[in-house]
Amino acid sequence: MAVDDVTNVHFMKEFVDIEGHKNGLFIESTDFENPVLLFLHGGPGFPQYPIIKQSGLSWEDSFTICYWEQRGTGMSYNPSTQGDLTLERLISDALKISNYLREKFNKKKIYICGHSFGTLLASIVVSRYPQYFHAYIGVGQFGRHFESNRDTYEFLLETAIKKGDKRAEKDIRSVTFDKDFYKNQGFRRILGKYLNKFGGGVKRTGYSNWQGIKDLLTCRKYSWKERLNIPSGIYYSYDALSEIMAKADAALMAPRYDVPVVIIHGMHDYQTSYKEARRFYKKIEAPSKNFYTFEDSAHSPFIEEKEKFLQILQTDVLNISSN
Repeated sequence: MAVDDVTNVHFMKEFVDIEGHKNGLFIESTDFENPVLLFLHGGPGFPQYPIIKQSGLSWEDSFTICYWEQRGTGMSYNPSTQGDLTLERLISDALKISNYLREKFNKKKIYICGHSFGTLLASIVVSRYPQYFHAYIGVGQFGRHFESNRDTYEFLLETAIKKGDKRAEKDIRSVTFDKDFYKNQGFRRILGKYLNKFGGGVKRTGYSNWQGIKDLLTCRKYSWKERLNIPSGIYYSYDALSEIMAKADAALMAPRYDVPVVIIHGMHDYQTSYKEARRFYKKIEAPSKNFYTFEDSAHSPFIEEKEKFLQILQTDVLNISSN
């Protein structure tokens, strides 16, 4: 275990064996007596520890944070042991990681926080196994993937028109959006080309595709082999899960919760659209639920408006376990 002399953050890098496959974890806290929070990244296959650390988010002061890299992702990418990647297998893995953390830190319950695709996974886990969790926190909540991407396409086209960018407008119009959008290389191309540029992607401002690659490849907590595995994991995970994602409706797959639900969403998010997140929130049943709109954020409100995010965690979320 390493300790940062400046921040006093304790750091552990571990591997948990599940069915003969090693799952990589980063665990950080200023005090391991803190409540435990399991973070489920998005993508699928896109590890988020590097971008969160680059942002300076200091939630390890209030929680023991576990960043689990899901089967087939980054530290957990190994074609010889990972087997077939399915949503049900990730759900099973997430439950096993949750129980590992409960045992390791002697906690009856933990918190679970999903981002983007991770919210689909986390919401199902909490809906099925509420006895292990204090609460569910969804950031950039997954709703219906088809409808969300339709919102995205309309946003890109409308933004190009508003900007008077005739070249972008022509480029976007050249792509047909339909039920097979997840197979459409043209659609994936215009997402990569315009979504961050137009402020509906990872962050509303100040983020590029190149910045994302740089954050991943310069993170010193990874070995070089782990860094080089990240692109392979992204492609592998998308190929394995894109169809089930395209047809998924999180409100149908996880309709009821026996724990409090907290949804945090950026007003300008067009990776998982705000409209679809609101629909999810309205449809689900929970003993208590709250929806927080971050007016100045796109897909990553927890790093775009860090102070507001931390205040919600400290004043609202942590009170859940104490009450």
